[in-house]
Amino acid sequence: MVDQDRVRRLLGMLERYRTLLAGDAPDPYRRRHLVQTAAQICIDLANHVIASDGLRVPKDYGDAFRVLAEAGVLDPGLAEHMVSLAGARNLIVHLYAEVDDERLARAVREGGLDSLSAFAARVAALAAAPRSGTPDRD
Repeated sequence: MVDQDRVRRLLGMLERYRTLLAGDAPDPYRRRHLVQTAAQICIDLANHVIASDGLRVPKDYGDAFRVLAEAGVLDPGLAEHMVSLAGARNLIVHLYAEVDDERLARAVREGGLDSLSAFAARVAALAAAPRSGTPDRD
């Protein structure tokens, strides 16, 4: 069963990071931190839903969003946007010097914020819905 308090807390944190990303253009290093942290919150939410619903174990962080798409929790397009976000997080964490800051800023501006909002809305709706042990498939 989804822990509604945990989901609410993580969604609140995600909204704060999304708001910071949407604000005045942060310097590149701050943007990296904000993207990395927002991505990690989404990954944590995805894995919480996966474990709560007994879905298949993801192969990696990006695959967590594909698992949610397979279960009907996310639409495939949103899932792929979230996979890209997980990839950006991995690049920031593991290849910090190789991050193209302008490309990252453009990705945030061109749909990244909308994807975060759509993901948050879907998880919030899922957590609020009566649960029978299977994902809600709107």
